[in-house]
Amino acid sequence: MTAIPFDEYDDEQHIVEADQVGGAVDPADRRVTFADVVSRTDARRPIVPAVVRSAEGRRALTRWAAGYGGHTALYHLTRTPKYLAKVAIYAPRGAWRAGSSTIWWAVGGRDNHHLRQQAANSNDPMTWQSLDRTRARSSAARWWAVGGAALLVVALAVAATVAGMPPVGWYCVVAALVLLAARYGQPADRPIVDRVTTRAAFTKLTGEMVRAAVVALGIGVKDPAQLKFPPPGIHKDGPGWLARFDLPGAIVATALLEKRDNLAAALRLPVDQVWPEVGPDHPGQVDLWVGFQPSSKMGQPRWALAADNARTSIFAPQPFATDARQRPISTVLFERNFLIGGQPGSGKSYAARTLLTIAMLDPTVELKVAEFKGVGDFLDLQALCSTYVVGVDDEAFETGSDIIAWALAECERRGKRILAAKKRGEAPHGKITPELAAKPGSGLHPVFILLDEVHELFAADPAAAAAAERAIKRGRALGIIFCLATQIPDKDSLPPNITRCISTRWCLSVLGQVENDMILGTGAYKRGFTGTVYRPGVDAGWGVMVGVDKPGSARSFFPRPEVTAAIVARAGQLRGQAVVGDTMERVQARDMLADARAVLHPSEAGVPWAVLAERLAAQWPEMYAGITADMVRESLDRYGVPSQDVKVGRKNIKGARRTSLDAAQQRREIEAE
Repeated sequence: MTAIPFDEYDDEQHIVEADQVGGAVDPADRRVTFADVVSRTDARRPIVPAVVRSAEGRRALTRWAAGYGGHTALYHLTRTPKYLAKVAIYAPRGAWRAGSSTIWWAVGGRDNHHLRQQAANSNDPMTWQSLDRTRARSSAARWWAVGGAALLVVALAVAATVAGMPPVGWYCVVAALVLLAARYGQPADRPIVDRVTTRAAFTKLTGEMVRAAVVALGIGVKDPAQLKFPPPGIHKDGPGWLARFDLPGAIVATALLEKRDNLAAALRLPVDQVWPEVGPDHPGQVDLWVGFQPSSKMGQPRWALAADNARTSIFAPQPFATDARQRPISTVLFERNFLIGGQPGSGKSYAARTLLTIAMLDPTVELKVAEFKGVGDFLDLQALCSTYVVGVDDEAFETGSDIIAWALAECERRGKRILAAKKRGEAPHGKITPELAAKPGSGLHPVFILLDEVHELFAADPAAAAAAERAIKRGRALGIIFCLATQIPDKDSLPPNITRCISTRWCLSVLGQVENDMILGTGAYKRGFTGTVYRPGVDAGWGVMVGVDKPGSARSFFPRPEVTAAIVARAGQLRGQAVVGDTMERVQARDMLADARAVLHPSEAGVPWAVLAERLAAQWPEMYAGITADMVRESLDRYGVPSQDVKVGRKNIKGARRTSLDAAQQRREIEAE
């Protein structure tokens, strides 16, 4: 395409040509102006600093200033006798130093002193006398300056006396002179005032520091000048410094992220003070945020849900975590499901508790908790739950399966209720609304189901995984919310189809790329979303989150035990000390292998997966409604039933053969013996 000179640009001709290749971009009467050009690139920095643009930021700044100022004042007040003793010792020394220095300067003792000494040592009287005359001429003028300064001081003292300056004024003058003398007389390594902090504060992140650290990583950056800092460059961002820079060539940001420990070592800072992320513009851009101090010492801002009047709604954004810059991260529970993964010690239980806290502070939400760690991490919430189970025994697994089976059957019941509400005009979009959720007797109140260490359940009962997949898919618009926490995110303990159904995922500390992508999705590691940089225990609660407004680092709130107890107590008050959804209609869990064999006709040697799915849904709709051919195939694959060719007319279609189903049943009976 030939470029059109700007001064020869014709709108109408250009629009006609554009129509021929796909349609006009701008109306014919619209001309490109200078404002159009600069408006696309003129990114202006905000006038008001970020720390004071929010009420929480202003409160945090005020609390910090008051706390730091009060601590500093009390610290120095308690050491006043020590300071006075130092002043008494250093002030005479400082007065002597000041007086002798003034006289020595006035006589010119330091002027060409080394030259005069050299002339004296070489027995050269002529040179010495010449140099001394030069010194004497300078000294004469300086004595006049000293005399003038002395007369000025005397004049000021007389004027103050005539003006009637009160005694307190003279005391202040004397105190100021004594302090100046003490400051001048103190040794260089012994300051009068002690340090309030025990270590030097990290004051500023510079381009030289960043360049040197990146070169030292050995990721392909050889020359410090290869790093480019796009506007606004290195600047303060919250309680730290943000350096956004472009790596040279084809070097991607993940190469730097993988060496977070080395980067912190090169900067000579603790690891939890250095937080690199992939930049917003391209994969080779890095956002390096360095805190004023390590995150382990910064603490966290006060959680809004810990307030005495906190009340939530699953239909509105609620804070549950903070990012590396201590900004709150919020999410909406409605129409979302959550997956939390990480190795032991990464903080999964408390990460899940933050989401559960949002649900329990909404008095319309029913809570069902099943934890298969067996240690009672959520035991304090038992009184709020309609169903609560803890353990790794058969009874616990059976209850966990019952919860999933109930949720699947509840989806079927709620679908009919939503349809009726839509006909009445109460659910125009075919979804639960806040009004329907709060309406007594509607049977459409939200349900939050937390399954902690869910891999234990799915390993013990593969059918529960298949049922969970269907319930997760169907429950989004029906007010049924699943939160799954696991430490083993592989295809057996956490089927990939379940992961695909969950949009909001939180990956805490994991060992490698495979586990990382099992939680966050294929390709997440290469895009820079990696939980491998976090250390279990040390970085507990830290992870990478996707499915929120801005994917990136997220640290779950970890309130003190007394604050947690107050939150639980408030949730009980909001619910009137009653349990929402106290009764759960028990749904008999189905054995898919037995059901698949039951729906086969006696004359059939096999049946296609799609036909088998239709028969299961027709025979037991409360359990298999919405099941697909792929779900049936994957569920029976866990029993060792392969996908084989089944003769249908003159075609071969993949499905299950009777011989394979019978063989799987025989194997199970032998293993049971």
